[in-house]
Amino acid sequence: MNTKAFQKIYTKIENITKATVTLKATGVGNDELATVGGKLAQVVKMDGDTVTLQIFAGTENIATDSEVVFHGAPPTLRVSDELAGRFFNAYGEPLYGAPITTGEVRETGGPTVNPFHRKQPSELIATGIAGIDLNNTIVSGQKIPFFADTDQPYNEVMAMVALRAEADKIILGGMGMTNDDFLYFKNVFENAGALDRIVSFVNTTENPPVERLLVPDMALTAAEYFAVDKGQKVLVLLTDMTLYSDALAIVSNRMDQIPSKDSMP
Repeated sequence: MNTKAFQKIYTKIENITKATVTLKATGVGNDELATVGGKLAQVVKMDGDTVTLQIFAGTENIATDSEVVFHGAPPTLRVSDELAGRFFNAYGEPLYGAPITTGEVRETGGPTVNPFHRKQPSELIATGIAGIDLNNTIVSGQKIPFFADTDQPYNEVMAMVALRAEADKIILGGMGMTNDDFLYFKNVFENAGALDRIVSFVNTTENPPVERLLVPDMALTAAEYFAVDKGQKVLVLLTDMTLYSDALAIVSNRMDQIPSKDSMP
């Protein structure tokens, strides 16, 4: 791993759990990324100079003398028109060996907009699916959940919405997708010739479950760029929130937090 000049490296970890490490460090910010023994991590708790880091891939093979290097910034995404037609992982890195996008670096998970200053939602985003447009209408500025049993083809419906929706950009955030589901979305978009208006952030079952927690922030950061900076109509599709909730439960359990109903934190 390459480090910056005069960058401080910590080599004394005080405590290690199934998903976190704790050490003494100064000049660290909340949500800041770090590298622990070559594994990516994020600050999840600060108590004075005691810092707790969540290791995305788990703490296996992490020792008390492993090197800890703080990156000095939370998760970020480079935003530009080059995002369109590309597939990214949960960290905003291009898949398939594609070149890194250029553009402005923006932090993900920033502060939300005061609802008082928002425009009243009134603009329909038509999907071309009568059951949605008539009974569960999508309006610009709002979020709508779609409930489905595990045996229902909800991903096929999501792909259909992505192709038919009257929007300039579609942002797809896939959390805990199987490779079959991922390839299904990819093939459908490519065959329909719609890749130029779709941006995808994907976490598959092969990736650490904790990474799923980064996907919504990445997707919404990209959406904010196209909607606010470019003045485009944007629709964000996240699938599926059950697996996102499972990831929260996994993190809660590994951090030895007291669970509530259904093991959720």
